[in-house]
Amino acid sequence: MTAGLAAGWRPQAVFVVAESAAARAAADDPALADLPVYPVTDKVAAKITTLETAPDVIAVFPLLEALPLASLAAPDAVAVYADGIADPGNMGTLVRAAVAFGAAALIASPNSVDLFSPKCVRAGMGAVFSLPLYAEISLAQVARAWPEATIYGLVAHGGAALDVVEVRRPAVVCVGAERAGLSAGALGAVHEMLTIPLAPAAGGAVESLNAGVAGAIALYEFARRSGRRPTRGKQA
Repeated sequence: MTAGLAAGWRPQAVFVVAESAAARAAADDPALADLPVYPVTDKVAAKITTLETAPDVIAVFPLLEALPLASLAAPDAVAVYADGIADPGNMGTLVRAAVAFGAAALIASPNSVDLFSPKCVRAGMGAVFSLPLYAEISLAQVARAWPEATIYGLVAHGGAALDVVEVRRPAVVCVGAERAGLSAGALGAVHEMLTIPLAPAAGGAVESLNAGVAGAIALYEFARRSGRRPTRGKQA
């Protein structure tokens, strides 16, 4: 809830476990003064949440309607395209990395996991509140919305080495599923393939990185090249 309020979102309702410290704090919280706050029992809280252990505070937020994707096509913008990523942990990691490294948006293909599924939201650690998210969009649609963008595809082998290749903005960075990689449709729309070099000592023990890690590294590299690398802040 804290992340949502900090990002300017307003919950539709807040449920607090009655007689808990959270309930007493909510009663005195000016940020909740004009919001409906409902005390509930532990049993009801357990029914509301998808967590194994219910938290003392549960907030229900509405889904905001995102701006047209074309409106985000600034000359220096970078967007992330998640192609067929079904694992909510990987998707949540991508959302979190996109916020951390200044991406303009995260766009998911039609066969990707629900961006607002409980596991995805938890893996993103509140990052869903700070980034425009687009679901059920093909890479061809993205290309039409961002006609000036270079579309980069992350591949495990055979692409230009990310640490030395010149990258351009605006850009769309495409990340595929861990086992399947980029789909044939996505590969057909990609302008340039990028590969993250692994340490020689990795040998055959590590063939590739998972989608969340690979996407985060690529986004960091784009931020570093543009001078947007964060210089301070908390580390994960």
